[in-house]
Amino acid sequence: MNLNIHEQLDPVFETLGLLYVSSHMVHHRQHMIDELGRFGVDGEAFYTKHLKTVDKYLNTFRKHRVDHESDSFFFKDEDTTFFTLLLRLLCENRSWLSGLETAAEDLIRQELLKVLFDEQKKEDDIPGEAVLAEILTLEDIIAFLGGCSYEEGIKWKLMALLQHPHKQIAALIAAVNNNIHAFEKARQEVEKPLRRLISAYVQSIRSNGDQPFVKVVEIFAHDASIYPALIMPLGQSIYTTQGHYGLFVDCLPLNGKNPADSREHLLLLLKALADNSKLQILASLKLSPKYNLEIAEHLGLSAATVSHHMNVLLTCGMVSIDKQNGKVYYHLDTANLELLIEELERYLL
Repeated sequence: MNLNIHEQLDPVFETLGLLYVSSHMVHHRQHMIDELGRFGVDGEAFYTKHLKTVDKYLNTFRKHRVDHESDSFFFKDEDTTFFTLLLRLLCENRSWLSGLETAAEDLIRQELLKVLFDEQKKEDDIPGEAVLAEILTLEDIIAFLGGCSYEEGIKWKLMALLQHPHKQIAALIAAVNNNIHAFEKARQEVEKPLRRLISAYVQSIRSNGDQPFVKVVEIFAHDASIYPALIMPLGQSIYTTQGHYGLFVDCLPLNGKNPADSREHLLLLLKALADNSKLQILASLKLSPKYNLEIAEHLGLSAATVSHHMNVLLTCGMVSIDKQNGKVYYHLDTANLELLIEELERYLL
């Protein structure tokens, strides 16, 4: 598989992200600090040391931002679920930004349903993809959403989107187009550190430095493009044809690449192992590889909880994945676990 590694920020992804995050700056900052804590990292210290560029980027965008009457519908929820669906929908259909008027309403609805289907396909009550083309009436939409596991408030928004997809997506595109200039201003404001960050990201991807991320891209994406992401500095996202790699991911002590990182890397892994559910998951995978729903049923956890734990374990390199019969199976990464044991021996024996 050939990866198309972009060396510029994705304007659509960044502008949408900036619109959302600039509506929740205090909450977003605290959420990142809390998530860093889950990985055993001092979130406040990490943010102060590494993420001032992101603050500058956000503040500059906020200064030039053009508000739109639809902003409250698209960007005001602190729960990111609805926004994340919109982000994926527009990134995978970016031709709509200049040619939405030629897209039929049914086609827009079908693209949204495909995103929802992909996000919810592990739910037993969700219909097969072939059935999605038959979801046209209000009754069909209500029945479909009834099988989804979203909160009621999100279902109401999705209903509004599915009933009038052309109107709603046109409003979302208007919000993006009105703020591309603000994104450019923000990008220019952090151009110098951004160049350094993108150079490091390109080197990391090309050297296969982030093996779990590259592996997931190879499994899920086809002829994929990978973009650097500044608005999602510590995250990684993968869609059908593209992925986004947070520009500060390599600042995390995830791989123990340098001797100076070794102790912090070890503490991060031990923090993951100290969680009872994660330890149970690893013990379960020792018996056999499993997919998400199997792990949930085996341990009596919700699928969402298992997904969260698996993201941490995958990021820490304790599990690996492959795809069989349309399902993603998790395996113990025995090589990395053996390295962890060796690292403990160096410290303690």
